[in-house]
Amino acid sequence: MRRVVTALVLVMVAVSLVACSSGSTADTTGTPAPATGVTPPVTAPAAAAVAPGGDVLSPQPASTPAQKFPTDVASVPQAVLDNIAARKPMLVFWYDPTTNVSTGQRTEINAAIKDYAGRITLVAFDYTTGIPVGSSMSTLPAEIDKAERMTGLLKVNTTPYLVFVDASGQITGRFAGYVDRGLIEREVMRATQ
Repeated sequence: MRRVVTALVLVMVAVSLVACSSGSTADTTGTPAPATGVTPPVTAPAAAAVAPGGDVLSPQPASTPAQKFPTDVASVPQAVLDNIAARKPMLVFWYDPTTNVSTGQRTEINAAIKDYAGRITLVAFDYTTGIPVGSSMSTLPAEIDKAERMTGLLKVNTTPYLVFVDASGQITGRFAGYVDRGLIEREVMRATQ
């Protein structure tokens, strides 16, 4: 059995060497022709583009266009609109106070932004505030209704959820689920640059 396996391995190595070392045959245009029986390598598109001297640890995807934070007066709470109008960078945080992960996330946020006090504003939304208790016919206060509309516009579907907004109102980063303080601080630096 060993001899069969050894012979098979030697044949595979020999075929590989022949395929790799075959001389390149060029056509009249000067481009080498692929060896027969060998499929040309497929190059995958770049997932993210890194600017020279840019952030290699969290590069922005090359194909993702910049997304503006919603500014519709009927769908965004006034506190958020005021920050956008004042050109203040924001960290918008959705949380569920009944979960431990939201408490842990708030601890990480506080630790990450303590060195950036005054440079970024934290806006926190209790995700459970708009959930009706009892009668489904009750109407929400205007600002809570706007917060619910904004949550839908941004497609926030879990907690904790973080959205980073720079001074020009562009979304610079967003995360669903728990995020550690190192990544939060890196996104705060990106939003405040």
